[in-house]
Amino acid sequence: MTAAFVGLDLGTTGIKALAVDVDNRQLALATRPTPTHRLPNGGGEYDADALWATATEVLRDVTSQLAETDHQVLGIATASMAEAGVLIDGGGRPVAPVISWFDPRTEPEAQWWTEAVGAERTKRIAAVRPRALFGASKMLWTKTNSPAAWAAGRHWLNMADWAAYRLSGELATDHSLASRTMVLDLANRRWSDELIEASGLDRSMFCPLVESGQLVGRVTADAASQCGLPSGAAVGAGGHDHVCAALALGVTEPGTLMDSIGTAEALFLVTDEVDVSGRVPDAGISQGAHVEPGQTYAMVGLSNGGGRIDALRREMELDWPTFLETAEAEEVIESLAVEGQERIDALITTTRTADVRHVATGGGSRNARLIERKREIGDRPIEVSEVNEATALGAAMLARRASAE
Repeated sequence: MTAAFVGLDLGTTGIKALAVDVDNRQLALATRPTPTHRLPNGGGEYDADALWATATEVLRDVTSQLAETDHQVLGIATASMAEAGVLIDGGGRPVAPVISWFDPRTEPEAQWWTEAVGAERTKRIAAVRPRALFGASKMLWTKTNSPAAWAAGRHWLNMADWAAYRLSGELATDHSLASRTMVLDLANRRWSDELIEASGLDRSMFCPLVESGQLVGRVTADAASQCGLPSGAAVGAGGHDHVCAALALGVTEPGTLMDSIGTAEALFLVTDEVDVSGRVPDAGISQGAHVEPGQTYAMVGLSNGGGRIDALRREMELDWPTFLETAEAEEVIESLAVEGQERIDALITTTRTADVRHVATGGGSRNARLIERKREIGDRPIEVSEVNEATALGAAMLARRASAE
C-alpha cells in the first residue's frame, strides 16, 4: 500500500474530495453540488446532515478510486467556506438550519454589534469591522429568532469543523476559520472573552483552538463505514477555503498576493503582522490568520468579479471566441481589471507592503486578455497558477502534516 492524503472541501457551489500522494500529485478526485436551499431574500440555508451525506458520497468515490491503485489514506483534513456555522446539541445533532455566508438577514445584528459592542473595540481585538456575514452575527440572529434551537445548542462549529467532528468525534476549530467569527483576538490567537461577554454570547459554545494541520483526532469506526476511509486515519485541522488555496499556491510569505478570480474575486495578501490600529479594517480590508503557522493576511474582494464577464457573454448569446472580439467584451474586461487594481493598490498601501509577488488562480485567470490587462495596469508580472482544485489540495497538504504527528 502507498500513502495517500485527502482534502475535503465544503464549498459554496460544490463539495469535493481530492487525494494526493506525498509529492502532492493527484490520485483521485470526486465532486458533487453543494445542497443549498435558496431563499427569496437572496440568501440561503444548508441542512448540516445533507452536507455530511454529500461529503460521504465524494469520500466513498475517492476511496474507491484509491483502492484500484493500491493506495491507503493516512490522513484527511477539511476546508470550507467561512462564516457559516452548525449549531449542535449535547449529543452532536444539528438543531437549526445553517445560514449561508452570503445571507443578508443578519444586517440588524451587525448594526446592533456596532452600537452595543463597539466598532473600535472590535477592530482593535478582532482586526475586522463589524459585518453581517461574520459567524457572531449569525449566532445572535439564531439566539433572537430561534430561541428553542439556541437553548438546545451547546457548540457552534464552522463548516470544516462540522466535517472534522463527524469524522473524528472531536471538537476543534483552526485560527483561519476562527478569524471569521468576529470574536477571535487575532494578535494573540485566542478567543476574546471581552468581545464574547460584551455580545452576550456563551463562551462554552466556541470550540478549542488549534493550528491548521494539527492532529484533531482519528477516523472513527462509524465514520469509516460511512466514508470508506480507514478507521484510525489521522483527522487534521483544515481551514478557510481561500486560505487553504493560498497554501497550495505557495502564497505563504509576506508580500505574496493571491488573486482568485472566480464568479467573485478575492485578493489575498500575506502580511508581516496584524494591524490593531483600525487603519486596515477602516479601508474595508479584512485580516485573519493564515493556515501557515504564525502568518497573517489581509483580504478584500469584488463580489461581482469574473462572473460579470460570463454573465454578459450569456446575455449576448455568444460563444467565447466571438464574444471576445466585441467592444462590450473589451469594456467589461477593462472594468474588472481597473477595479481589481484599485483593490490591490488599497491592499498594498494600507498594509504598507513594499512590493508584491502576484499569483492568479481560478477560472478567470484563464482569460488571457484579462490577465494581460491586469499586468499592464499594475505594471508587474502575474504568475498564472496551473494548480487545479487549490482549496482541496491545501487541505490535503494539511492532512499530511497531521498524519506525521
